[in-house]
Amino acid sequence: MAKRHENLDIEITTPISRINQALAGSLETGRVSHAYLFAVWDLDFASGEHNTTSQASGATAFAARLNCQKPQDDVACGRCLSCRLIQEGNHPDVKVVSPDGLSIKIDQIRGIQHDMSYKPRYDKGFRVTILENAEKMTQEAQNSFLKLLEEPPRNVVFILVTGNPQGLLPTVRSRCQLIRVSLGGHKTPEDFSDITGRLRKAYSCSSLEVLEEAEAIEKMLQAQGGAGRSRAQLEKALAAAAGWFRDVLVFKETGDISLVSINPGKSEDDIREALSDDGELYEVHDLIAIIERIEESRKWVRQNANIRLVLESLLFDLRRRVRQGA
Repeated sequence: MAKRHENLDIEITTPISRINQALAGSLETGRVSHAYLFAVWDLDFASGEHNTTSQASGATAFAARLNCQKPQDDVACGRCLSCRLIQEGNHPDVKVVSPDGLSIKIDQIRGIQHDMSYKPRYDKGFRVTILENAEKMTQEAQNSFLKLLEEPPRNVVFILVTGNPQGLLPTVRSRCQLIRVSLGGHKTPEDFSDITGRLRKAYSCSSLEVLEEAEAIEKMLQAQGGAGRSRAQLEKALAAAAGWFRDVLVFKETGDISLVSINPGKSEDDIREALSDDGELYEVHDLIAIIERIEESRKWVRQNANIRLVLESLLFDLRRRVRQGA
């Protein structure tokens, strides 16, 4: 049975170069994981509007490095037969699985299982399957995929790419090495800064103020995108908020402002002060819990839960989190 991965997070801010740098060493030591979860901090990933998740996240580059016949240090050469086949989308050992319509279905997972029964066609190569928007696997498909993770074939690597890791079963996440990917140059839209600010200040709200804040956020969403787009707008707003708390966590741990997303319209000194202030409110484990709680709320939004109730529940939890940790 495949072991569960713990405390293996790698923070990557420029995917193509640093993913390979961080993971190429595992090739030299023979410690390539059977499964990686690329959790991408990006609003387009969060909203499902990104059309090239395998390439943008760095998953394709890592698959190329795994199978390159003449690697150059940490990266694939880009010129050998294996690299050319991957670039053309014709490599026999590298498969990209995307949602069929709205979801990844169990028949697609069964197809993966069939493919994985074959050995890699090239010496020292790996059979790599990249699941784009992996959180869109149906419950049935995830349960079937879990069996693959529990008894993975040799020289097989799965790469799950998602902007919403909470959409995956905990048992699936726990069997993957987590790679946090923050796309270079990403900026938090100004449109969502007010909502992020209200979530940041939830710790100081009374119970009545929490209800008032939930109502205010709902009205802001309707004003920005109309009632018909409130759900999509909320999911993007929650992704922006999760990105902020991720930045607080990174800055608290490293003190390096270059690793965080700079909010348009604010100076670096202002950002540094805000990150420092929020970092003092929470312990590391609290920040991780907050990020996971926001991701869980995004999952509820996708499952058509009542927007007001999602917001009220999240705000109450954020309020309790800091008071418990204080």
